Amino acid sequence: MKTGTRLLILCLLAPAALAENMSLRSGRVLKDAVVVSSGDDFVNIQYTDGVAKVSYKDLTDAQQRDYRMTPDEVKARLDQRRMEEAARRKKAEEARKAADEEARKIRESLSEAERHPRYLEGADISRMFLLMGELTKVEAEVMALQWNALEADRVGLPEDARVFRARAAAYQEQINAIRKKRETAEQYWQDLEKKYLALKDGTQKKIADLNKQVSQLQGEVREVASQPRTERIIVPPIIRTWNYPPPPVIIRPQPPPPRPVPPSPIPLPVKPSLYRS
Repeated sequence: MKTGTRLLILCLLAPAALAENMSLRSGRVLKDAVVVSSGDDFVNIQYTDGVAKVSYKDLTDAQQRDYRMTPDEVKARLDQRRMEEAARRKKAEEARKAADEEARKIRESLSEAERHPRYLEGADISRMFLLMGELTKVEAEVMALQWNALEADRVGLPEDARVFRARAAAYQEQINAIRKKRETAEQYWQDLEKKYLALKDGTQKKIADLNKQVSQLQGEVREVASQPRTERIIVPPIIRTWNYPPPPVIIRPQPPPPRPVPPSPIPLPVKPSLYRS
């Protein structure tokens, strides 16, 4: 039905939009009925118990006149619809014949070697992608079917192309599942990489803090070492990142060197007397 005709019918139905009981030809009563839309040979009525699609044959003569659903009007609309459908089918058939003729011309224009489609199988695709990354058998089969559809189009075999595309579409759920699984794995590795980078940054910061503490500790050790007469116990800070902290460093002054002992006097030798008693 054309848009203008449908609008005209809806305008005519507008006075009946007030809710009221509607008695059909069969005696059925629709309480608080409102006509909400119409087709070529029916009206849609909303009433207390729901929505009903009422054929023009179930309407009374008065209702048929009010809603432009008399047999003659319905027949005219249906005939118009059939003519439009026939025109569309004819146009589609002419387009199909034109496509077949174009395909025939393409086949005739090809050389003998080019007239034969170069079909592939899933195993052929798998061998091509052997060094290019992961590829499942289902994905390889779908890619082969898509290639075969293009080849069929190239040599002018539209029916074969439609068959190949239909077979490829049958794998769509499996392809979606594979892609979902691959996306989940990719997201997992991305999250793992983020955790690694965060852990790396935290570790580097801890190492920098540890080096700073070690530098401070070395400065204190040098300061104590420059004071030989003192005795100090230096307890290094607790560094929780290490499982075995170094023991306390105890620096003691060196004992004074012993005093030198003067040498004992050497006795003079006794000369023998010339006279003996």
